[in-house]
Amino acid sequence: MGLEMKLLGPWELTANGERAVLTGERRVGVLTRLALSAGQPVAAEQLLAQVWGESTAMTAGKQLHIVVSKLRGLLSPHLDDEIIATVSGGYQLNLPRECVDVHLFSLLARRARAARAKGEIAAAESLFRRALALWRGDALAGMTASWAQAESARLEEERLTTLEDHVDLRLAVGDHRAVVPVLTAHVEANPLRERPCAQLMLALYRSSRTSEALAVYQETRRVLADELGIEPGGTLRRLQRAVLQRDPALDLGAPAQRATLTGLVIPTELPADIQAFTARATEIAWLRRTITDTRPGLSAVATVHGPGGVGKSALAVHVAHAVADRFADGILYVDLRAATAGLQPLPKFEALCRLLRSLGLDDAAIPPILDEAAARYRSLTSTRNLLVVLDNALDVGQIRPLIPAGPACAVVITSRQNMASLDSTSELHLTRLDHTDATALFGRIADPDRVRDEPEAAQQIVRQCGGLPLALRIAAARLAARPDRTLSCLADQLNDPDHRLDALEHADLAVRDSIAVSLQHLPREPAGHDASHAFLMLGLLETPIHTAAGTSAVTGWPERRAEAALSHLMDARLLEPAGPDRYRMHDLVRLHAREQAARHLPARVRTAAACSTTAGRAAGRP
Repeated sequence: MGLEMKLLGPWELTANGERAVLTGERRVGVLTRLALSAGQPVAAEQLLAQVWGESTAMTAGKQLHIVVSKLRGLLSPHLDDEIIATVSGGYQLNLPRECVDVHLFSLLARRARAARAKGEIAAAESLFRRALALWRGDALAGMTASWAQAESARLEEERLTTLEDHVDLRLAVGDHRAVVPVLTAHVEANPLRERPCAQLMLALYRSSRTSEALAVYQETRRVLADELGIEPGGTLRRLQRAVLQRDPALDLGAPAQRATLTGLVIPTELPADIQAFTARATEIAWLRRTITDTRPGLSAVATVHGPGGVGKSALAVHVAHAVADRFADGILYVDLRAATAGLQPLPKFEALCRLLRSLGLDDAAIPPILDEAAARYRSLTSTRNLLVVLDNALDVGQIRPLIPAGPACAVVITSRQNMASLDSTSELHLTRLDHTDATALFGRIADPDRVRDEPEAAQQIVRQCGGLPLALRIAAARLAARPDRTLSCLADQLNDPDHRLDALEHADLAVRDSIAVSLQHLPREPAGHDASHAFLMLGLLETPIHTAAGTSAVTGWPERRAEAALSHLMDARLLEPAGPDRYRMHDLVRLHAREQAARHLPARVRTAAACSTTAGRAAGRP
């Protein structure tokens, strides 16, 4: 979705995680008023009365139209639909209500109360905490208009009521000692509210602090008399008598329930976000929208596929961090290891066991059979609000048992393979960065001063990395590791085809390894043997573009067999589509293929391939 508005504290608008600048008191006022009624029409007369106030200028209506036009220009790049629609008599902000923290707070609070009513204590506790954590200060802070002050007061009352409902839950499960400081601050800030005074008295009494509980009553009585000229209500008076009589009804009925609350674990398993994440605004917006839009009865499943090193995992993790507060029951993350050189992909049963342990099952409680374990997983996720990130997946077979059952769950899958056969999935094919974005990424992660000092060398490095984020990160890491070396030195290494892949290795990162993983997961015999052999033969050719006819000529196979091998190489992301019946091999992949051909093919085969290439050129073949 990209756009989020935060009103529960200082006013803030973000687009794809980046803060958007909006100036002008009336622009902020109009957008805020529309956001408070997101998805619903707001009359133009109401906007004029509230935002323009007592102004009677004849041009106020025209000014409103101009303000709306400016807001559309700022916001429309981040949404597919018209962000501010003109409706009969007014305007409507077409932003999902969950993208405005005011509405997200209300939604989480309602769900918390519903969960408590059903006896789902742990879920209610998590939802209350998530809701209250959205507050960053006074609602609509800094907005002084009378309507904004009224909204701020209304929202503050909602916050206090939700806080007190949460305290009731914690008191019911024996968390009385922990809530005493929370309630003490609450009562000091709101001395005329009798409910938190009663809660504090009960928490102190259960903590064996009877005299302090009675002191709270006396202080509350004094304040009410001084400020309002009234006595405490019946609830407080009855509670005081019960404390004085040490009434057993005040004791916690089932203290063993406390373990249910304090033992709750909300998984937050994401790897750290990448601070230098750059570009991909369209892809970020698509992925955010896909995993946060609700569909009745279905988990949202998004697949990000593309060649190795193109940044699939970085995109998935970046977006998952950005939407984490939408998933009250946490985020599960599993690296399925289909992109790690030298390792076999994680077996699906082992991956399933990891997810079940993250959901609180110990090993003894995990069924020993895949089907039974998958059924238990579906049961545990059926009523939860989880985001599950399945990173570096091999194929659909590895993924199927790991899809949660809950309609409030969402899944992000990254893989080199297309997952089109997976039910109810939305797909994003991630491609290489264009030169502008690649330059921006390299500039962010390399030393900016060194890049400014040698701009031409920096451009050479970016070009030789071929738009591959992995290659750009390795190049920048090599520069950081050797501050005594110039960018020109690295550019010279990359300009030499025989040493380019050597220069794209650093620590545990290597472009060679990324390509080798794709070769490792080619199909088994005989199709895999054909694809592997074709890969080596294509590495001997000088052109990056290949056809079935050209591959047939260089391998000596019938065209149908050559086409099947090319298809397998494209599925493994070792080739890219380049038009009808044409395939392209990335320059870095071609260099690896050439190295492997020199290592594994006899000299006579390499010579024959060179001859067939010459003949092909003479015949006009690619």
